[in-house]
Amino acid sequence: MKWTFVVLVVALGMVATSLSGTSAATNPRIVIIGAGASGIAAATTLYRAGLTNITLLEASQRIGGRINSAPFGSNASPVELGAQWCHGEGGNVAYQMASVFPGLLETSIVEENEYLVQSDGTQVPESISDRLWALGESILEASYTSNYDGSLGDYITTQYRAAINSPEYSDINPELAKQFLVSFDNSELRGHSAIDSWFDVAATSDDGYVETEGEQSLAWTGKRGFSSILDIMTGTFPGSTNSVVPINTLTSFNKVVNGIHWQGTTDDLVTVATEDCSLYSADHVIVTVSLGVLKDNSRTMFTPALPTINQNAIDGLNFGTVNKVFLLFDTPIPEAFGNVVDLLWYDQDLQTLRQSKHAWAEAVGFFYRVDSKPHVLCAWLNGVEGRQAELLSDDAIKEGLLYLLNIFGKKYNFGNVQAVLRSKWSSDRFIRGSYSSRSIVTERLKTGAGDLGASLTATDNIPVVLFAGEATSVKHYSTVHGAIESGQREANRLINLYA
Repeated sequence: MKWTFVVLVVALGMVATSLSGTSAATNPRIVIIGAGASGIAAATTLYRAGLTNITLLEASQRIGGRINSAPFGSNASPVELGAQWCHGEGGNVAYQMASVFPGLLETSIVEENEYLVQSDGTQVPESISDRLWALGESILEASYTSNYDGSLGDYITTQYRAAINSPEYSDINPELAKQFLVSFDNSELRGHSAIDSWFDVAATSDDGYVETEGEQSLAWTGKRGFSSILDIMTGTFPGSTNSVVPINTLTSFNKVVNGIHWQGTTDDLVTVATEDCSLYSADHVIVTVSLGVLKDNSRTMFTPALPTINQNAIDGLNFGTVNKVFLLFDTPIPEAFGNVVDLLWYDQDLQTLRQSKHAWAEAVGFFYRVDSKPHVLCAWLNGVEGRQAELLSDDAIKEGLLYLLNIFGKKYNFGNVQAVLRSKWSSDRFIRGSYSSRSIVTERLKTGAGDLGASLTATDNIPVVLFAGEATSVKHYSTVHGAIESGQREANRLINLYA
């Protein structure tokens, strides 16, 4: 819906929603778009600082965004359809919040017993797999300072082939070495960075990202899973000493924003329009929607149009998709199968897959067992094929994954599948992907997270539209702690403005 149409409807008698409260000098009217981790972080930070005239507009029917802990199976612990692990301890605001509560985080089982398995069912000996992993990781790390003028895929492929053909690796079968290179891309790059291909990423990128110190795969325990962090932020987690922020009272659900009129409005207020023809006037708006939603809607959502610095960031940053499929079996997953199984394909077997009705299953980079869920196995889907799989039925997905398990786990009895649960992040119109990363386009446009987070200001240089979300985090993009930090960052910007 175009902005001019919204204004016309209001003029003909629709009622605009005005945020009540005291004057902007003491308690400004603030609209936060999106009730994910960054939106809740912004709201709770503002509220506890005394800026309580807040309305969160959430397009869906729940809070959390890409944090989505869902019940699955017989025991109380959920599975994570979205954010999975707490990555690191030092410098991680999510860990700092959660570590106050003993036993809420524990080392995930994925930290050990990760196996490379070939499509004839052969498990690669640990002594060889460790060397291959170490080689791949060392080349990836070296790429950051390589000054290589080309794609990350070109750099890694060239360096890997040169190394693997050296005397040091003469004992490794060339076919296995080739299979590992493809698997390394699937699991380490496509899987962890949500990119379709490492040929889409520049080899050298000084983007400011900082990996937090400590364990990178800390699993959430208890009935709420990763969603516990939402309760901790709002002060509703059992044993919390923080004051409670009434987030559900502050949030209006099913509010899909389709217009933000941020300049030239009456009284210099920002006006936010939603698809149900509601209007919200505010002194400040904090936009926390995903980069995927901005890619879909930014050119029609803002009046006037976004400055080039913001739009280039939206266009240039990558927002890819990884999906998960959880299978619940009637017997425990065999321990000998491994906690993580990376799939290594022989060419003939891969061609057979591509010519079958399960061709989409090439998207599966690896299987992994789920913490506290002995009967559950998860498949991690990447890239174009992973997005295509969102359109298939649960039965088709189950059949395809059992086809893979019959190849890579032919030695084991997995029992019968009782239930299937999966994410569909790309086709979710309120998300449109999983998380952000850098690409060759990012480098070409000379843009980044800092540009995406640049505020829109009024004539007196006061920020009227602010941007938060993991994609605006320079140091910690693609993470929940980056999302939380960004919401706190923009909240503190307003708190300092009214101090």
